[in-house]
Amino acid sequence: MEFLQWDTEDVAKWVESIGFSKYKACFTENFITGRKLIHVNCNNLPKLGVTDFRDMLVISASVRLLLGITETPWDNSIADPRRDTMALFLEVKSRTGRWTDSLTYHHFLYYLEDPDAEPEDEEDEEDEDDEDDEEEDDENEDDKNEDDKNEDDKNEFDKNEFDKNEDDKNEFDKN
Repeated sequence: MEFLQWDTEDVAKWVESIGFSKYKACFTENFITGRKLIHVNCNNLPKLGVTDFRDMLVISASVRLLLGITETPWDNSIADPRRDTMALFLEVKSRTGRWTDSLTYHHFLYYLEDPDAEPEDEEDEEDEDDEDDEEEDDENEDDKNEDDKNEDDKNEFDKNEFDKNEDDKNEFDKN
């Protein structure tokens, strides 16, 4: 996945290497990096300045080949199975940030199956500190119960205050 690190010049060299040097400027002027290359397809190539239909087909196919993904069928339904998981992963990787930079394909697949789950290798580290975690959980539960009680008191106060204001409003309306 070296292409994720490509800058605009690297992308321009790649465009030239697939035989489309006439479109190098289209990619550099639109600041297409390796991460943005993930989104290049026949739908948005005209926005970049590539308008020849045959060129669009070849460039899109070359991008898919580079990325190692399959073409999404044009008649894809939401009832159909998910798209190529590599394509979904690369869409996530196209964004920047600490989390996406550290995300691996293995972890992505894990999150894809259960978004609330922790990756397996992180769970192993947690097993070592189970006793400490249980003590902290008990303390946190006590704090949570206290917070819930305070929240209930606050809600009761707000309700009484609201009722009092409604009574005042009704009294004002009578006068």
